Amino acid sequence: MSPSSCHSDFADNQPGSKELGDIEQALPGSTKAERWRFLTDRNGDSKSAIKKLRNYLEWRIRHCDQNMHHLDPWTYATHMALQATGSIVDSTVRSAHGTDTTAKLPCTLFMLEHGESAENKYLQHLPARIDTKLAHTSVYALAIAIYLDRVLDRTSTEKVTLVIDVRSGYGWANIKAYHLLPFMQSTVRLLCDLHPLRLERCIIFPVPTMANYIWMAVKPFLGKDTVDKVCLVSGPAGTNDRAPDKLNNDLDCELIRKFDEKRISCFSK
Repeated sequence: MSPSSCHSDFADNQPGSKELGDIEQALPGSTKAERWRFLTDRNGDSKSAIKKLRNYLEWRIRHCDQNMHHLDPWTYATHMALQATGSIVDSTVRSAHGTDTTAKLPCTLFMLEHGESAENKYLQHLPARIDTKLAHTSVYALAIAIYLDRVLDRTSTEKVTLVIDVRSGYGWANIKAYHLLPFMQSTVRLLCDLHPLRLERCIIFPVPTMANYIWMAVKPFLGKDTVDKVCLVSGPAGTNDRAPDKLNNDLDCELIRKFDEKRISCFSK
């Protein structure tokens, strides 16, 4: 699929061809869609776009490994993040070449396509599954950035709706809210730097009082366009609490049901 057919913004809001040409000349290894996304993110400033895109391409060289693509996206992402940070956990997985590699962390991300179009991608995030005894929150943030790089097509301008369910779960680490602050800041900073214009919407639920303080601390790291895409849905956040009824204003019932099924399937005794 060509970039111009993946998202209407690519065709409708095409930046200047000269600026795109300047970026292609400076960074021939970039894709057409990447050049468009980063230039649009930098408001048409080609020099700024080149600098930001170059940083992303250099990041990919350090954090991506085609030889590990036989792994599922989360195992791959956490392996690369653990390797990059020098972190160690007890278990191991087998690489394509038969060597042992560092094991994955508890999965906090699940990709779901919903609706008639394959472009309607939803990313479910369960932060209560983060276990800081296995790795620092910065490792999980890096894993999320690597995960997105793995599952999103570099040649497209496809976007995702990020749905963050902050409820606790049985058998999970159930990280405290105040520990989530540095994680959220690290995640937001990485996603803004590495994956501009990839966020369609971000829905966070159910939002307890503490989450409002976290949101106020994270907002300064976001541009206005990103802040406008974030929706907070209030409600109790206990393990047995249902998703708030007000969530139906943003997601259809069938999608909410699928999210709940996935969440409950992750419970352990």
